[in-house]
Amino acid sequence: MPRLLELLRWKLQVLFAWKPTRAQLLPLILGVYALAGWGAYANKASANRDLTTQVSLLQTERDGLVSRQKESEQASIELVREWQGKLASARAELGQAIAARDAAKGQPAGSQRELIASKKRFDQARDRVSETGSIKPAEPSKKAASKP
Repeated sequence: MPRLLELLRWKLQVLFAWKPTRAQLLPLILGVYALAGWGAYANKASANRDLTTQVSLLQTERDGLVSRQKESEQASIELVREWQGKLASARAELGQAIAARDAAKGQPAGSQRELIASKKRFDQARDRVSETGSIKPAEPSKKAASKP
């Protein structure tokens, strides 16, 4: 064992005692720079691979989101069309209800005119009866003559 330690000590002394010349030092420095450059290139290539993977995942997600957005837009368009149809039918029903209401409002007015005409005829008949004291034959009403 002491022999092994002595051998190791001798190798360390030789290593630290080495004084390289310019011719020996230049290839050593260029080799270190070459290793550092290749390491940086490998690191950058690995980062680029990761970014490429992330970009492809993001494109896939974007495509999915775009398709879901288009489906949502189609569903919205269908709902709008459905509601427009319902609104149009409700407007038509409202128009019919308004027409029926106007017709119903017009009927009492016509009935009221008929009632006023009947009252006039009644008043005229009463006046004739009170003048003579007897009932005279009634004049044919204009409405009855125009109905045949």
